[in-house]
Formats: sequence, C-alpha cells, structure tokens
Amino acid sequence: MINPERTAYMFLGSFLTTVFCLQWWQSSAYPATFWIVILFVFINLIFFERTRKITIPIIIGIILALLNIQRVTHNTQPETTDWYANNSKVTIHGIISDEPDRRPLQTKYTIEAFDLTDSSGSIIPVKGKTLVTDREQWPEFNYGDEVEVTGRLQKPEQIDEFHYDRYLSRFDIYSVMYFSKIKLLSSNHDNKFFAFLFNTKQKFEKQINRIYAEPHASFLAGLLTGSRKGIPAHLMENFNTTGLTHIIAISGYNITIVISVITGMLFWLPLKWRFVPAVIAIISFTLFVGASAAVVRASIMGILGLLALQTNRLAHTRLAILWTLFFMLVWNPKYLWYDAGFQLSFLAVIGLVELSPYIEKYFKRITPTLGIREALQMTISAQICAVPLIVLLFGRLSLIAPIANVLVAPAIPLAMLFGFIGTVLSFIWFPLGQFCAFIGWAFMEWIVLVATVCSKIPFASVEIQFINVGSIVIYYVLLVYLMVRKKCK
Repeated sequence: MINPERTAYMFLGSFLTTVFCLQWWQSSAYPATFWIVILFVFINLIFFERTRKITIPIIIGIILALLNIQRVTHNTQPETTDWYANNSKVTIHGIISDEPDRRPLQTKYTIEAFDLTDSSGSIIPVKGKTLVTDREQWPEFNYGDEVEVTGRLQKPEQIDEFHYDRYLSRFDIYSVMYFSKIKLLSSNHDNKFFAFLFNTKQKFEKQINRIYAEPHASFLAGLLTGSRKGIPAHLMENFNTTGLTHIIAISGYNITIVISVITGMLFWLPLKWRFVPAVIAIISFTLFVGASAAVVRASIMGILGLLALQTNRLAHTRLAILWTLFFMLVWNPKYLWYDAGFQLSFLAVIGLVELSPYIEKYFKRITPTLGIREALQMTISAQICAVPLIVLLFGRLSLIAPIANVLVAPAIPLAMLFGFIGTVLSFIWFPLGQFCAFIGWAFMEWIVLVATVCSKIPFASVEIQFINVGSIVIYYVLLVYLMVRKKCK
C-alpha cells in the first residue's frame, strides 16, 4: 500500500538534494548518455515490485531537478547582452524593469534590453538584464521608464571574497555598467500593480525620513522594508559584532518573531483564531512594503514558522516547509546556492519547527506577556540552527549574540509596531504620527544602545577562519543525532 507522506518525502528529498549538488555542475543541456542511463534505470525499476514504490519518486525527483537546472542555466550568446560585455562603450535601449535602488551617492537601475548599439554604430537586437549605476542621480528615473543607457559594458566579477557575479545571477543579471549616462525616451511602460507597490514603498520610506533623524530613520527602514541604505558604518559594525544584523533584513526569522508577538497579544482569542489575523497582518505588511522577492520569500517562511507554532501536526508542517522550498527552487534554484538570506531564513524556520519544542521547558519561568516568552524561545531556536552558516559565510562568531538577542528581542516588535503605526498616522495627522513614532524611537534607541554597549565587551566577537563545509555538516549531524536521541527517550 502506498504511503503518501513517505512518497512525498522521497520525491522532495531527491529533488532538493539533486538541486543542491548541481550547483557544481550547471548545464543548459546535460549529455545524452547521462539521460539514457537515467531513463534505463527508471524503466528497469518500474518492473520490480519491491523497489518500485521507493525508487520511482526518487528518480522522478532527480529528473525534474535536472530539467529545472537546464531551464535556468544561462548561456552567453550573440543575442544576449552579456555577449558584448568586454569593457567597450555601448548604448543599451530598454526599460527599467525593477524598483530603482536609490542610495546616498548613486542609484542602480535594472534595464531589460531591447537592442544595443556597439562602438561601430551597429544596432543589434538583444535580450537580457543589465545593472547600470547612475552617479549623477538627477533626473530621477522610475520603474517602467523607457531609456537609453550609454557606458562601458562589463561582466560582474568577484570582489575580494564576495562573488558579485553569483549574487547578480539570482536576478538573471549577467552584465553591468558602473558608470552610465541615462536618457529618458518615454514613461509608463510598467506593470500597474508593481508600480503601485513600488511607489507606496518609496512614499513610506520618505515619510520615515520626515519623522525620524538618522540613524533611526535608516534603522526603521531596515526593520520594516529591509533597506540598509544610510545606516552608519559604525552602527552596522556594532550589529555585526553583536549578531544583530538579521533584525535589519526582512527575513522569515524576523517576520515570524513579530507575528508571534501579535498572536501573543491576542491571547483572549482561541489558538486557531489567532492564526488568521496574523496571516492577514503578514500579507498586508508584505504588500505595503513593496512585495519584493526577498519580502515575499520571508513572508512565506514566516507563515510557515507561525504554522509550526500554532499546530501540533509537526509532520504536516515539515511537508509544508519542504513543498514551499520545492516551489521556490522550481522558480529559481539559485536561491539555494547563492542567496544567504534564503538559506538563513530556511534554517531559522527549521529551528523554529524542530528545536523550539525541545527547549520550551527552559522558558517556563519567563512571562508570556506581549509574546516575550515565544519571541525569546524562537530567537534561541533560530540562532542554534543558523549560527554555523553565519560563521561560514562571514568568518565571524559573535559570542555575545545570545545575550544581545535576548535583550533586544522584546523591543524589536514594539519598535516596528509603533514605528509603522506612527508613520501611517503621520499621513493623516502629522503630530499624532510623531507622538506614536516617538514611542517607537525609544525602543529603537534601546536596541542601538544594546548593540553599542555589547560590541565594546572584550571578545564579543571572534574571527574564525578554520571553519569549512565539513565542520558545518558535522555540526548539523550532531544536532540531528541529539534531537533524535532525546525524542527516543
């Protein structure tokens, strides 16, 4: 008799494992002999009753992963923009296809190209995205504008230890212009829905800047929209040292903490009823701040984390997480390979689902008021799962992070709540918005104070250079072993 759950686990496990491994063998067309071998094995296994139920979902998962990698693997061809990225001066005609990334000294635009004029004056039809940097910043251009961009076209390269080329490949960007001259041709070639979201987010961030002085304005923008523009370098260093950087990046971890506090505030409602307003709050928040890919991903992971806390059906929650991961990787497998935010969000949610029940008894004496107990429990669970990857990615271990996170955990949702409400109310009546925003400022000031003081403690953070992938694997194997052993007792 077929077990649907076991079949799903085998299919999803083989698909996810194959996608992970194929980061070292990406191809737009795998060898024919390779496909013949897989199909030969697949056909033969169908006729074996004993192995059919096990191997068929595994083989299907592998085949689907291979087809998916073939679909998304980029090939440089004469009709793609990056074919001409040899540091020669060209003019690209296209449309701004994404939200402009406006920073203090420059603005970055993603251009979806129609054609390209090379140094000889020939006009060549092309396709593909180019990230161009405008250092003049005036006039400002917007999503949906048709433009001509002139500059030296290059391929993105690795910067020190940062793989900038891989980072951009997540967005299908394979060419860049670091210095450009932009000319507007026409406007309003946009998707009206996304144009509305981007404009709403831009107005919201401008209103934050009206209410708050720096660094609190940039700090709140980081909390609410994930934007780190304008945050002083010394404050960012303090966050890095104390392991608090995650709070200024929209992640499943961050959203889950906030929504769990909201459900804690709705303590008078039955447990199942709290889930619906929390999900509505997540969706409303996602749309309000622009519904970028990172925020949508974080919201999905946040809802899954919330689901894990609101239901006792752990097996169903696990499958929900794996199916969500499956569909996200079908859309873009490079999330798993090159997106640190995705990796950390996923690990954080796994920590919430798998570890949180085991450490719950250690938080019994902490007050549940305003969801403080849940927030602290979730913080530690997520940290246990995510810290090894953080160390691997950034080469640094914050020894003060557990204490710093415990100190700021109750303040994060309140800073976001009052900052958000204050900003919204300021559109209606500015003095009232300022009053609410001041309460949010007090909580943000506490977070900044904790980061500043804790960062000055000796050995708050240590550099770790010897850690490698093998060490990370051993850590997670031991973690799984300890959990299984505890479950069996």
